[in-house]
Amino acid sequence: MITQRVHGCSFVSVTAIVAVTSLLSTPSGLAQADDALKATCAVHGAGSMTLEFVREAGAARMIDINGTNNTDRWTVTINGTDVTPPTQSLTNPGQVKVHVGDTVTWRVTGSNHGIVFPTQAAAEALFAFDAGQSKPLGASTAVTGFAWGTGAFDPTTTLAVATVKDAQQ
Repeated sequence: MITQRVHGCSFVSVTAIVAVTSLLSTPSGLAQADDALKATCAVHGAGSMTLEFVREAGAARMIDINGTNNTDRWTVTINGTDVTPPTQSLTNPGQVKVHVGDTVTWRVTGSNHGIVFPTQAAAEALFAFDAGQSKPLGASTAVTGFAWGTGAFDPTTTLAVATVKDAQQ
């Protein structure tokens, strides 16, 4: 921290205070530099079915993320086109580029799945969740390092529907 002494009194630099405040206000799980958020399956854990949502510029789209009978990967489509990332592990998460205004829908179409995020603050920094179309979201201990999301649900379930927020919201 940078301090200055003026007439026997110490003052902390305003720049240092702004820098520390900025670091402290960054939500856990959502990296300020790359604006990325990881999410994983509440049933199958972070070793598989882990995605990383990364902001990029572009027009709003419809993104569908389906938990199928494949317990290694979420199936991801954007405007109906399959863009499923081939690897989806904690160390190599499948990247999904998101635009402000995108509608993201997580569904279970086979097996049992749920969706969990590192923290509620991190998830809500990127997404505005539609409670009317989503299963209840709350505290979770299903997967270490992922503390907020849904429980496990059977096929034909919509887990969550969310809209990608502007980084300034």
